[in-house]
Amino acid sequence: MTDQIKLVALRRIGSENPQKPERHSFDFVVNGVSLFAATSAAECDMCGALSDPQLEREIARRVNSGTAAMLTSDVPVGGHRVALFVCPECGDFACGAITVRVSRTERGVEWSDFAYENGSDPASKHDLGPFEFEWAIYLNEIGRSKAD
Repeated sequence: MTDQIKLVALRRIGSENPQKPERHSFDFVVNGVSLFAATSAAECDMCGALSDPQLEREIARRVNSGTAAMLTSDVPVGGHRVALFVCPECGDFACGAITVRVSRTERGVEWSDFAYENGSDPASKHDLGPFEFEWAIYLNEIGRSKAD
């Protein structure tokens, strides 16, 4: 049996003091569990690596296709790490990111080895997964992030 994935709207409320822009991105909900909550990404003031194209069209045009490709068509043999949650100001990995190892399987794709990374400190692992998603359903769900 494969796991179920769903993109769910995720809103970061903006403020003027301190100045924080409002952000509209996606949470990844697996088997009914928010990965944003399970990884404590909110405590690090992160947002989803995929922007909501209905509310952030320009940001989605700039970043979503690259991130979606890393989650789907650009997955190498053996897999690679992909950021799921990033800094809402710049999206820079150095600010810290929640990442996952994405690997192709016979049935689809597997997410494993969740961690907080910032490129300089040792990765801090999260006790999540692994999750395996059926390819067609997975592609369809990640495809919802595409901006026209």
